[in-house]
Amino acid sequence: MKLLKVLAQAKYAALGVVSAAIMAAVYIYTQVLGNPHNISVWFATIPFSNLILFIVFTALFGITFSFQVYNWMQPKTCSVNQKAGAAGSSGVGTLGLFLVAQCPACASLGSLFLPLSAITFLTEFSWLLNIIGIGLLLFTINYLGGFKE
Repeated sequence: MKLLKVLAQAKYAALGVVSAAIMAAVYIYTQVLGNPHNISVWFATIPFSNLILFIVFTALFGITFSFQVYNWMQPKTCSVNQKAGAAGSSGVGTLGLFLVAQCPACASLGSLFLPLSAITFLTEFSWLLNIIGIGLLLFTINYLGGFKE
């Protein structure tokens, strides 16, 4: 697979790890609304299934980001429209996840912008929204040709 060949290169593997770590740090920071003292509470109350989905999402985010950078650096790997579409599809999944509270006791960034009924819905179906976000990242990798030989 093309994706594995790209990630075998040290600079793209490092870019994937760094971008996943930054994504995780920013996401967790926004989940506790900027109060770093509540990060331990966030980890204590997040359901295990949501934690696994979050880890998968952040790993796929890093992989997708590094693969997009690889494609942007390659001449004529894919068209400008394809590059823009892929960036949009991964961006929708990432932005959507920022509005989802991973744990029932956490007030996500969405609580600043959405009504209580929407936050309750997002919290109740956070597992489904996580899976949709993961699906969008997999779609992006496929769209960019990451699963082709």
